[in-house]
Amino acid sequence: MNFRRTKNRGHAAVEAASLSDILFFLLLFFLIVATMASPNAIKVLLPKASTEESIPRNIINLTITHELEYYLEQQKVPASSLEEALRSISATTNSPTVVLRVDKNIQVNELIKVVDVINTLKLPMVVATEKATS
Repeated sequence: MNFRRTKNRGHAAVEAASLSDILFFLLLFFLIVATMASPNAIKVLLPKASTEESIPRNIINLTITHELEYYLEQQKVPASSLEEALRSISATTNSPTVVLRVDKNIQVNELIKVVDVINTLKLPMVVATEKATS
């Protein structure tokens, strides 16, 4: 058995190339996940508009899909109880604004029904659109 001490020990080194690869993949993963986690998870085709306006912070999202399904803050609501659901949510919110996200393929008649409900509750309303490309 040879228990001699060796004087030529190599220095310990950490390779940074593999660490930067791992950090790059983690950053890429979190960017992809962040874009997939959308607050408006109900997909509708919005109409396009050339102007845009910012909306206040206290918003109530009301979405109407092309199958005439009503979603109030991502919870499905029957059309018959839409007014009471809006009333209860607006009572708990300080100065709410209804953001109306309507599929572009529904009839105007259905849109007017919802606008009438919002107007009877005297709530401010904004219709969501996509920005038109030039």
